[in-house]
Amino acid sequence: MINEGYMGENKEIRRKLEGQYRALQEHLEKIAKEKIKARPNLQLIEAWEKTIRNIRSRIDKLERRLKR
Repeated sequence: MINEGYMGENKEIRRKLEGQYRALQEHLEKIAKEKIKARPNLQLIEAWEKTIRNIRSRIDKLERRLKR
């Protein structure tokens, strides 16, 4: 029974990781699109970069939990 719970936990962590990777890619694309503009909104880019740092932190934590 313990293994069943563990398998479900890994599946849930992988699902969360997929969502974080998707969010990371979306924000990287937003930054790239904004930077090519004639007058990029630097405040917006800064906010997205902060979000990216947070996403990467969550990814690191989830990956550590998955490796246990």
